This record gives sequence, C-alpha cells and structure tokens, in this order.
Amino acid sequence: MSRRNDTPVCRKLVATVRSGFLALDETVQNEIRIFIKSQQNEKGGFVDRAGNPDLYYSLFGLWLSLATEQIEIQNRLKNFVADINISESKSPVEDLALLLIKSELDSNHKKRGVFSIIKTVLNKGRMIELSYQFFLISLVIDAVGRNKGLYYFFARIWLFFYKPKGNIPCSLNAALVYARKILGLNARNMQKKLETFSVERGGFKAFETVKTADSLSTGVALFVLMETAYDLRVVAPGCLDFIQDNYYGGAFLSGDGDQTKDLEYTFYGLLALGSLLKDE
Repeated sequence: MSRRNDTPVCRKLVATVRSGFLALDETVQNEIRIFIKSQQNEKGGFVDRAGNPDLYYSLFGLWLSLATEQIEIQNRLKNFVADINISESKSPVEDLALLLIKSELDSNHKKRGVFSIIKTVLNKGRMIELSYQFFLISLVIDAVGRNKGLYYFFARIWLFFYKPKGNIPCSLNAALVYARKILGLNARNMQKKLETFSVERGGFKAFETVKTADSLSTGVALFVLMETAYDLRVVAPGCLDFIQDNYYGGAFLSGDGDQTKDLEYTFYGLLALGSLLKDE
C-alpha cells in the first residue's frame, strides 16, 4: 500500500518471515521445509485443513516457499495455477489470492487495472466487512495494480474520515494502522488501540473480550508495530515465549488450543518471530 516505497507489502511480509526462519537452528529449518512440502498435493496446489487444494492456502504456501527458498515447490505451484481462471473462483479472497500467486510466479503476468480489482472485491464480497474489503483491495493493488496513484489519493481521503465502529479484530486494526502510516496520516491513536490487544502472558488476542492470544493476531500486530517504529522491547519476552510454546514438528499452531498444523499459522508464527528480530 505504499506510495513512497517501491517494495510491495507482500515482499516485506516474505522478507520478515525469512528473517524469522533464518533465526532458527538448522534442524528446525529442515523440519519446517519438510512440513511445507508435505502440504502440497501431487498437482502442485497447497491443501486446506480438509486436505483439499485451496487457493487461499496456496498463497501462504507460496510465501513460505519464497521465505525458505524452495524453488521446486514454486514451479509445481506455477503449473497448478496456470490453467485456473479467475471466473472459476467463488470468493474475492480466492480471486485475489490467485492474482497474487500468478503475479509472483509469472513475470509475464499482466497487471490489473485498479478499478478491475475493486470490482472483483465488490461483486463477490458484498457480505465482507468494509474494513476487510479495503484491506484486500489495497493489498492486491499494491502488488499487481496499474496506475495506483489515483487509488492512493482516494484511499487517503477515505481513511481520513473513516472511523471504525464496533468490536473490530486486532488484525483489521493493525491493517488500518499500517495503511494510515503508509499514506501519511496520523496513526498514533490507532497504534495505541492496537496495544490493548496485547496479552500479559505473551502474544496478541483477536478481540478485546478474548483472554488468550493467537498466532494470527500476534504475527500481524508485531509486523505492523515493527513497521510503524513502535518499541517492541516491552512485549518481546512474552511474545517470544508464546511463539516458542506454539511450535510443533515443523509448524506453528494457532495458539488458541487447536493442535492442527497448517500453513497459515506457520506463516504467522515466523512473521511474529521475524518482526521481533528485525525490530532489534
């Protein structure tokens, strides 16, 4: 979502995940590589928790394969998505995941017009909360959009007046903090709001009403706080304990008691670790 930095947010996320990965010892790195490879089916797609090929999980598989430099996995994924048409997907999340995957793996993949991307989200994502729609649109426009200047202009105006209401989750609060900072708006009040999601024992929770931390909220919150020059030293010890406690056999767990291993939480676990290390 940056106008002032040519590095897309997706690339920053992958670089931060790689920092977390490289901080681990060789044995753990090999466990993670093996786990990532195990989540890719014979056709090249990454599977969801039910074992079915899924574009959303394939995006996390791509990002993790980039962070761990597994070229063979990327080549197989490229073959998997080559014949998938965006009209076949059922949700804007799948549409945008497909766009991000193809743009990363195929240097000849054409960039999409800003209004085409917005239309994709609005047509299939009418039931999605407004803040999340904005986040999805901005993430993809930042990575694959053409002529982004006009979008940034209107996004800055919208963010200036937008006041989120209700019990919005930590992850969306973090996304809005990051967007405001990147677009040159004051983000201090929302950054303070993000602090309230911190759990004393370590990590960040999804909602203020929840008592336990989770890996998604922790990874996203730490990345945004690190990127917006927040001093993470106070929360770092507890967060490191939380990250360590939720590593299991090549993957990071959700942190909320679920013992299922998957790509998404492995990504967020490494993102959290990398954010703490880059902050130092």
